[in-house]
Amino acid sequence: MDTRLEYLTRLRVGQRKAGPAPNKPCLLLAIICEIQAGHITSPLVRIDTRLIARYHDLYELATGSRQMASPWLPLWHLRNDQGPTGPLWSPDFVPELASLSDQLGQPKSLDNLLARFASANLDAELFASLQDIHVARQACALLTQHYLTDDPPALKRLTDYLERALASGEYEKAPESLAGALQESSQQYARSAAFRVLVLDAYDYRCAASRLRYITPDYRYLVEAAHLIPFAVYPDDRPTNGLALTPNLHWAMDNHLIAPGPDHRWHVSPAVDALVPDNGWLCRLDGKPLVLPRNPRWQPTTEALAWRMDHLQR
Repeated sequence: MDTRLEYLTRLRVGQRKAGPAPNKPCLLLAIICEIQAGHITSPLVRIDTRLIARYHDLYELATGSRQMASPWLPLWHLRNDQGPTGPLWSPDFVPELASLSDQLGQPKSLDNLLARFASANLDAELFASLQDIHVARQACALLTQHYLTDDPPALKRLTDYLERALASGEYEKAPESLAGALQESSQQYARSAAFRVLVLDAYDYRCAASRLRYITPDYRYLVEAAHLIPFAVYPDDRPTNGLALTPNLHWAMDNHLIAPGPDHRWHVSPAVDALVPDNGWLCRLDGKPLVLPRNPRWQPTTEALAWRMDHLQR
């Protein structure tokens, strides 16, 4: 085992009736997953939607409760733990609070914490070791077995999730590998997970048609990742073959009632009767601009948009 991982067994964690509190282990597991996905690329860790949502996923698997996750607690208290070269976690406090950091009380919400710092530095040597997939797997096993073994079914759920997350991360780092036929059935979940994460992140969790963006307090998203060319037609899980859509508009597109065109506008099928009041939610979409990712790399391909237009009900 990489000796730098020994520090992960020395976390100062609280206790609950069932065993060690899962807050810090779940946060570190989330960080490991995001490192392996290529989302965290340096010891500087941004406290963003992806990381917090991943933490909620892991906390729910470990405890069965998503609402009690309280991410501000591990984000704050992890600074009291040691890493191979110094503090395991060093918050980047806003300048006016840097000198008062030791006097600040425990934050009471995520917004309260983010008013103090929105990023922190993970111990540089630990970060360097976690970039290796084999070391990352060791770290995940160490954290789960050391802190999260009190509930065997929960441990199994966590272990399965982490294995899939690490496999998905390999695809996220190389999205060009998400096209083409699957070689093994075990690849399907990892590829699908990578497609979902990349698409929703590219659209910043905003619907490409309605522009709606809503994330619940426990970090569930309103939007879904929708294929432009269906996977059954051509197995392409690259994010350029996807859109973020609310469930109702995802359904409407898959049933060819609406289509995004190469002109980057939405088109409504003539089969949708505009005189029926209940159809207004679809008809109002006709001619509206398609919401595009800010990064041109993830914008949908002309071929995929043309496929949708070709299959719009006439």
